Amino acid sequence: MLLVLFGVAVLLHVLRSPTLQPAAPRTSATGTSVQRLPPPIRAAPASAPAVSPAEAARIDDSAARFNRRLRCTQARLLLGRTAPPEVLAALCDRKPLNALKILLPLAEAGDLHALKVLAFLAEGGSCNTRTPITAASREILVSLARTRGAAPETLRRLDDVLAEEQAGPTPDELEACRESLGELKKLHSGFPRQVSDTLGRPEQTLRGENELDVEIEFERKTLVHGDADGEEDLAIDLLKKGTPDSQAEAMALLRAAAATLPSARSRLADCLLRGCPTPASDLTEARQLLRDAAAAGDLSALLTLAGPTDPSHADSDPSLPPPERYAWAQFLQRLNAAGCFGAAQYSTWATSGEAPGRQSSLLAMSPADASAAQTRAAALIAAQLDRTRQLLGCE
Repeated sequence: MLLVLFGVAVLLHVLRSPTLQPAAPRTSATGTSVQRLPPPIRAAPASAPAVSPAEAARIDDSAARFNRRLRCTQARLLLGRTAPPEVLAALCDRKPLNALKILLPLAEAGDLHALKVLAFLAEGGSCNTRTPITAASREILVSLARTRGAAPETLRRLDDVLAEEQAGPTPDELEACRESLGELKKLHSGFPRQVSDTLGRPEQTLRGENELDVEIEFERKTLVHGDADGEEDLAIDLLKKGTPDSQAEAMALLRAAAATLPSARSRLADCLLRGCPTPASDLTEARQLLRDAAAAGDLSALLTLAGPTDPSHADSDPSLPPPERYAWAQFLQRLNAAGCFGAAQYSTWATSGEAPGRQSSLLAMSPADASAAQTRAAALIAAQLDRTRQLLGCE
């Protein structure tokens, strides 16, 4: 049991990123999963007008730059601050073998952040196990986006994203995937002994204990003071435990991590909205945390502020005033259009009917609220959008 727990523990770190979070299972507030989609593909319109060689080169260059932006923002979204800048740069340029050369010495030295990135490389390359998307799937997805009102530029960009996905991993990405998996297996063999030595109990004893309790104890003992990512990871497991004491400890850790991590602010706000560790929630503090996290580009916070209004939705704040919700929806719209959250989220957004915006929500408001909503949206975009795009690397 312990072998399984700690063999998979590193991979689970990848799933803990906020948002896409492919990590702690948080779905988007629009009800649309931000998990990786089967990527669509580009089908050129049958009646596409002829373009000059110079114009074709310009279009290709624009597509290449936008796809690179999506790779960069996807890596930042999933890895946060755990990957060194030079590793992120290599991933942006589709040079994972260069990233691997930097990561391996760190991982072999026991750096959990490096292990997380290794797991990301193993998952991202898929090692030839991912089913490629077909030209038919690509055409269907682009057609779906067109039917739901996506703008021409969105359709072109979506098609380019899907074209890259259809082509599949490069030889370097597949090799990096295989090497990452091999290194993770080697490192896995030493985990049980490391855990046993750290916790001061034999492996056989640990196998008979509750897995979550063992993981929490190990994370406590190995937490480095000031490591906000480690504090957030431990808080996630403590919240899973769900006792009043574990929730209180998680809240304290999230408050400490919130000084550095937007994702921790978002998680802390979510806890306050739900009312943990006690049934009483703190709406005022939660909203301020969400606004701060959203302004810093946290996708979960943005989705919570942008909608929906259904009180049964786990990650919603149904009492948020409609003008405020509309403003954040428009703000998120601009970030999605710029590809600020990676290829998976861009594909989801482009095909979900969100691309045209939420003008229909204005019609449901009173004239006064509709006017206030448009004024608030304009002010928020003018004051914060450029800064948030810079933070997300999509300026």
